[in-house]
Amino acid sequence: MKRLWIAAALLLALLGASLANGRYAQEVTEGMRERLRQAQDQAEQGDWSRAEALTRQVYQDWQDRHFYFHTTMRHSDTDQVLRGFRSVLEYVRLQEPDQYNAANADLMAQLELLAEMEQPSVANVL
Repeated sequence: MKRLWIAAALLLALLGASLANGRYAQEVTEGMRERLRQAQDQAEQGDWSRAEALTRQVYQDWQDRHFYFHTTMRHSDTDQVLRGFRSVLEYVRLQEPDQYNAANADLMAQLELLAEMEQPSVANVL
């Protein structure tokens, strides 16, 4: 009986850690997406330097959490986000509004999907 309680406690601890990871991923990526939206607003107003600064801040936050993302998520997904950041940074540097808007929207969608994969849902379990 003692083994059953230990196994149940371990299972609950793993479930709690999984839920906490999902919540953390959601919070981190939502903050990044919000700042990328702000950068896009700045670019639409013609303030490309502010847009680039905001984007670089978000990229730095991504780099600061590099170990976390590569430890808890699929490398192919995190690599795709990294490629997205590099595209967005290049387009904002070149001040190419159409390409920048498309790349930024794609990056925000990738971040949303990255967090969505960590959420407890039937689709993620099956």
